[in-house]
Amino acid sequence: MKDHSIIFLGSEPLKDKDTIARVLSYFTMPPNDLPNRILQSFTPPVWSRHVRVDFLGPCLAFILLATVLGYGHAYKVSSAVYHRSPSEVLVMYCVLMPAICFVLTNLGQSSISFVQILSLLGYGLYGYVFTLFTSFVSDETNNIVFYLAMILFTGASVLRICLIILLTIKLPAVRLLVCSIIAILQVLFVVFLYFTYVHSSFVFIKH
Repeated sequence: MKDHSIIFLGSEPLKDKDTIARVLSYFTMPPNDLPNRILQSFTPPVWSRHVRVDFLGPCLAFILLATVLGYGHAYKVSSAVYHRSPSEVLVMYCVLMPAICFVLTNLGQSSISFVQILSLLGYGLYGYVFTLFTSFVSDETNNIVFYLAMILFTGASVLRICLIILLTIKLPAVRLLVCSIIAILQVLFVVFLYFTYVHSSFVFIKH
């Protein structure tokens, strides 16, 4: 399998730029690119061989997801409220999940970088946003709606991430193992978020 060409949004920051300019370049894009980038986060990398990297989209996804979870958490019955805030859990995920993915992809001798993993997982949060928002506005206690939304939105975003990572791993023997672990962790996380913060009466830990 050949690697996909993973490139930066617009043009890759030059190494001779100062640190601040290089960081800001990750948050700079044409206005019309963001909606397209969000839509592409749900499509497999079949038609386009380029995966552009930026942090503007992931930051927006984090804010939207935290907002949805915050509203869901506020509507839970008092006896079912989880002791950790949604923002705390999201921060932990955004720190641990990229680290786990980076270790796994390195074991598979992947050509993907840590920055590229951050961007991929960041755009993957839109799958969570649409899944949990759909569940919340329809009926937060209707598990069927949640599972259907999870298959449609989270499944599409997870599939894209796994396909991109799979195509960058050089060792065939570990491709399925690495991608399976990443997919399982992502699906389990959205299930945890739903039952802990969106489902109004589910008790994660009994007091």
